[in-house]
Amino acid sequence: MDTRSLECFGTDPRARGVRVEVSPRQSYILAHEHFVYSEFTATNEGEALRLVFVSHEVRLTGHLLRRLETAIQTRELAWVAARPERYRGAQSERAFVSKLTINDLSLDHAEPTPANSDA
Repeated sequence: MDTRSLECFGTDPRARGVRVEVSPRQSYILAHEHFVYSEFTATNEGEALRLVFVSHEVRLTGHLLRRLETAIQTRELAWVAARPERYRGAQSERAFVSKLTINDLSLDHAEPTPANSDA
């Protein structure tokens, strides 16, 4: 049995944008040039990272999300996806995204699109 945890993000120094995988059948690509700011918050329950682009807001919850924040800061974040909690390693030193939502800021009162991490 393979006990490796699934990757939740990838980096590439040549990345020109971030592919946000909402589900296996839906993704968005947001240009690094449209990145505005990030907001990191840590609580007893976990960590949250908010990535704001000109037209979209991406909200992530999980573990060791500072690594994703660093990757977006250096414009190396190539893709991000949420994974079911069962794929998180018990003592993993890898960043893990358990929940991902994306909101289109150009639409008034738009409902966020949640990622399907239960697949």
